[in-house]
Formats: sequence, structure tokens, C-alpha cells
Amino acid sequence: MCLIESRLVPLVLMSLFVVSRVDIAHGLQCQRISTPLCQGLGYNMTALPNLAGHATQEEAEEAITKLLPLVESECSERVRFLICSSLFPLCSPDVPRPVTACKELCETIEADCMKEPTVVHLWPSFLICKNLPHPDNQELCMQIPQEKIQIPPQQNTYWPWFHWKSSHPLKSIPKIICPVNYTAANEVCIPQCDRDVLYSSHQKKVTETLILSLAAICFIVTLFSLVTFWAEPTRFGYPERPVLFLVLSYNLISVCNLEGIVFHSPGRDAIAEENSSCALSPPCLASYITTSYLTLSATTWWLIFALCYYLSSNKRWSSEALEKKSGLFHVLAWVPPLAPPISALLWGAIKPHELTGICTAPGFVEIPALMLLTSGAIFTILASRSLQGLQEQLRIANDSQRFSQVRKRILIFSILYFVPATLSIVLTFFEKLENEVPPCLSPESCEIPTKNSSICTILRLICHFVAGSLTGMWVWSRKTCESYRNRITASPPVTQVKKPKPHIQSGPLYSGINFHNVPLYSDNHSRV
Repeated sequence: MCLIESRLVPLVLMSLFVVSRVDIAHGLQCQRISTPLCQGLGYNMTALPNLAGHATQEEAEEAITKLLPLVESECSERVRFLICSSLFPLCSPDVPRPVTACKELCETIEADCMKEPTVVHLWPSFLICKNLPHPDNQELCMQIPQEKIQIPPQQNTYWPWFHWKSSHPLKSIPKIICPVNYTAANEVCIPQCDRDVLYSSHQKKVTETLILSLAAICFIVTLFSLVTFWAEPTRFGYPERPVLFLVLSYNLISVCNLEGIVFHSPGRDAIAEENSSCALSPPCLASYITTSYLTLSATTWWLIFALCYYLSSNKRWSSEALEKKSGLFHVLAWVPPLAPPISALLWGAIKPHELTGICTAPGFVEIPALMLLTSGAIFTILASRSLQGLQEQLRIANDSQRFSQVRKRILIFSILYFVPATLSIVLTFFEKLENEVPPCLSPESCEIPTKNSSICTILRLICHFVAGSLTGMWVWSRKTCESYRNRITASPPVTQVKKPKPHIQSGPLYSGINFHNVPLYSDNHSRV
């Protein structure tokens, strides 16, 4: 049977007979044929109900399973086409109703099969040839022409009885057989657009809800931190000022994700025609470039933050010296991050992620971001060691507690940001993004590929947004609570009387550390 089909398929040509004038109906709902047995017959779209009265493809697939002995019999090399066209009639936007096989074709196949005693009782009751359309009656139907007729290569198919060119010409029979929801391209099978190929619809819905929730939380937390920075700009000078722009980057990332889910949800777009490849939409490209750019900007600001504390503690740079370099910091943080996403776009490496609906280009952003995070971690460790050395030097003056608090603050913030941010990048390398599958040897052996697990992607998203939300923890302090409480109650801040401490001369040990969040008092209660 497979040999007969392999000879028949390249010679099949669909012929349509229709009245001279037909009003095209736009209400016909075409859907892609999901049964592998009826794929690759010259058309891929169908509409129900069929001749058996089935309302869903699942019912039609169950019926064709029962007719499998008849299809696999060699009573006629065209019986498979007849059964499939009866249960999965052709659907096209250019015709007003589903199209079945012609009466003449059905009678020919029935006559051939009735000669085989073993398959006489297998003929389906719903397939009554005399009830099928006939071209002489100006009825729409399909038939297979003579086997010697060849399809001209790269030639448009015309509907001569309409006297106009079809916008959806009938395609030639594919040379390879692909599983359900896959289409042939370059001798391999690739996923079709807007189909549940690698992930189920439930997985996509859960992931979309998760992104929406995490992005909303990240937006609220980072917005609170930005408002705090804006309300008290003098409180957050260098070397901690880069945290402001780190928070800003993640706030904008959350906005991009919220905008993509709310206004450009993958589930809102329906595919109205057959596409052999999924074209990247402008919103998908814009979202990828924006989020990738902001992610690299965030990791760059993380590196600058660690570098500033290293220069302050180890090289004794003052806040004023770091402030003079702020222009250079902004150039480094906002300009170079544009290069990787633009390179991915020019290289043609961007492709949509089926589960998240967000475009991605593996490696172009992840590798630079991982290098920036690692460099920032190294500078953080060096800064911590420098602060520890300063703490030892001040232990004689019994005033090392302030440096200990600064050191702990930097270490806690760095760990809580670095760990989830690094995990979110590392997990991208474990996601299965390869979506090509080899072609099937025959329709009977064409099994549906198993769905991928979404755990890795979900963990990556959680780590990504947790890292963004935790960037705002830098302002989580008692002083922030007191500041908001005073603004709400409109009461003046309470002056706390502290015991005088030994006077500490302003020197190089203090010149580079900002103690706005860790109060350090001299004997006259003035902040050093």
C-alpha cells in the first residue's frame, strides 16, 4: 500500500468544478487537518461537518481508525483519498462550502473495491456515491485526473471557471510526510504557526499568567523604590547611585512584559491562512530588542555598582570623584548594550519562543550578561575584603561597627541579586529550543512528538523577576519607613540623642564611603 501511495501522491492533481458564478462565503471556518493519515493529499485545511455528520476532528479521526483496514487494502490506490476527502473535506477561503470527492471518482473506487470480497463489508454506510456532487450538474467537487498529467513546476494554479486568479492556489503534494502541526521545509519538518507543537495550550496559559503576575509584582516593587529615590535624591549618592538605574532597568523590563501580555498576547492572534514558516511580527521583534537591551543595561549597572564600591573602599575614591565619572558610567551602561540585540537581528537569529510568545536569540544576550554578572561579583568580593580591612583598622577606635554594617548591606544585596539573576541566565541554556524533527517514513508511522517540559522556562522566569524585584531592597531600611511616615503624618523628624563618641578625624578611610543609610556620628552629632 505504501508503494502504491508513493506512486500516486506525486501524480495527484486536484480538479474543482463549480458554477460560473458563486458568491464567496466568508463564514466558513477552516481548520488544519490533524490526522496524519489524511495529511499530504494536496490540501491541508478542512471544515466540518463532513459526510458522516461529524462535528469535530476527533470524531472523524475515530471513524477513520475503524476504516483503516479498508484504507490499507489494495482494492484501489485511490481509496485513501476518497475516505479522507469524505471525512475531512477540503476547505478554502475561496469556496463557499466544504469540497468532497466527485461522484464519478467514488463510483470508480467503489467498483474496484467491490471486486475484493474481503473488503466488501468494510465500505462505510455514509459514503453513498450517487449522493456526491457531479461536475455536469455544476456542482463543486474534487477528482484525481489521469496519472500521466503532471503539475507544471513553479506555475500558478488558476480557477478558469471563475476567470480570475486564486489568491490561495492549490499547492503541489509535499515530497515528505510530517507529523501533526508540522510542515515540510528544507527536507525537515518545522512547527506550524500558532499551533500547540512543543507545548500544550495549558502550559502556555499557565506561563502567560505567571509572566503577568511576576511582571506586575516587579513593576510595583521597583516603582516604589524609584519613588523613594526621587523623593530623596541627596540620600542616595555615589557609590550607591547605580542601584537607581539598576532598578529603573528592571522597572522598564516589567513594563515591556506587561505590555506584551496585555496588548500582544499570542493567544489573541489567529492564523487565517496556511503558512510554511512563522514570520516574526514587529511587536515580537520590538519586545526582544527592548528587553534584551534593558537586561544588558541592568547587568552593566550591577557591574558599575560593584566597581564604585571597590573604588571607594580599596582606592579611597570619594563620592565627588565618582560623581565626576557619572557621564562615563551612563555611556557604558546605555550604549554598548544595544550591540548584542542588533547583532542578533542582523544575523537572523531571532525566533519566537512558543511557550512564552516572546522572541529570543539564544546566546546573543545571555553570554555578555553572564560575563557582566561575574565581573560584578568579583568586584563585590574585592570591595568586601577592602571594607573588612578598614573594619580591622578602626577596631582600635571602637568604631568599626559602621563599616561592618555597610559590608553586610553590600553582601546581602549582592547575593540576593546575583544568585537569581545568574540562575535565570544559566537556565536559558537548558531550555529545549530545537524544534525541527525528521520526516516520517509513512503516514502510519508518523507519531506526534512528545511535548516539552515547561519547568525550566518557569524557573527561569521566576528567577528573572525575583532578581528584578529584589533590586529595590536597597531602600528597604528603617530610615525609609521613618521618611514615609513623616511625609504621611506631616510631622517633623524626631531628633535622636546619642551618646558622644570619640572624635574621628575625617581622613582617607572615610572619604569614599557613603553612610547616608548607615548613620555615623562624631562627638558633636554631626554626620561625617
